[in-house]
Amino acid sequence: MRALLVALMLASLPCGALAQSDRDWRQCRTEDADHLAIPACTRLIDSGALSERDRAVAFMLRGTAHWRQRDFDDAIADETEAITIDPNLAAAYVSRSAAHGDKRNNDQAIADSSKALDIDPNIAAAYLDRGIARGSKGDLAGAIADTTRAVELDPNSTLGFISRGDLHSKMRELGLAHADFNRATEIEPRGGFHGYRIRGIAYERKNEYRHAIADFSRWIEIDPTCAYAYALRGEAYLRNGDEEHAFTELSKAIDINPRSAVGHEIRGIIYRARGDQTHAIADFAAWIETEPNNPRAYEWLGNSYIDKGEFDRAIAAFTREIELDPDNAEAYRWRSRAHGRNHENAAAITDYNLAIEMTRRQIQSSDRPLH
Repeated sequence: MRALLVALMLASLPCGALAQSDRDWRQCRTEDADHLAIPACTRLIDSGALSERDRAVAFMLRGTAHWRQRDFDDAIADETEAITIDPNLAAAYVSRSAAHGDKRNNDQAIADSSKALDIDPNIAAAYLDRGIARGSKGDLAGAIADTTRAVELDPNSTLGFISRGDLHSKMRELGLAHADFNRATEIEPRGGFHGYRIRGIAYERKNEYRHAIADFSRWIEIDPTCAYAYALRGEAYLRNGDEEHAFTELSKAIDINPRSAVGHEIRGIIYRARGDQTHAIADFAAWIETEPNNPRAYEWLGNSYIDKGEFDRAIAAFTREIELDPDNAEAYRWRSRAHGRNHENAAAITDYNLAIEMTRRQIQSSDRPLH
């Protein structure tokens, strides 16, 4: 869907701009070769020959390329510059919304996607981004409504069906979830990042890891320099029980992009399972450097510190997880365990009782049975 939005923006570029540097514009808008797209967009921006509107489009396209590479801060900076130049550039709000969403800045993601819809109420990607952010905030009904509108506007949105399927899973509507995941795998891929990547993720949701690996491999054939592709293929290998191939793929992702959050996350999990807590902690710390607001990263870090016997550091990690996700009963259980191992029995009992009470309230507030 975002690919369609960008294509519509490019279709309205003046002929003069394309004639001026046709090759740079072609590379700037490519979606499966960001190592070419980012420099090309930069050359256009720095040329001094673009109109203000065209500069805004170039910033928007470069920001989208940074987002595809999971360089979310650079993406937000470029999209903000595009919006400053052209406050009515809907595509820039959509891309900035996606970057904020991936950084778990859900309020900003909702604000940006809503602004895009104020400009153009028929942007499927804006509904999708807003739906994902609403789901992350616990507004499952609003999220279902937005993702449903997204797939109504774009019936071939693989990511739309995956996202709605994830929401149905959270609501324990498993039949509806499976139907959405099945629909996602039936859609013919469109390119690497927007095609094989997304269908590969859909196959993972269905636990069909060999199919996922095949799709991620096709993506890598299209864009062999994409760290994210190797990281996702590594995760699929691990889920398929092939730890050695997984480790190789994840290390390749990190070699290409040392800030690969998925690469550090999954490789750290492998190191921890192997009992190598020193390397696991290094990977989890690198993951946190890239995604400092991801509570799951602190949970893995805290558990590695427990395994290593560094209980004060484990407690600090779980405390940060609780600050980021205060309704997570499991985080209190982990901190209780760390306090207990550190012979802080009163604090351990307090956290354990909090976890039990939170779980009880969550069960009582649910209108669906847990079985």
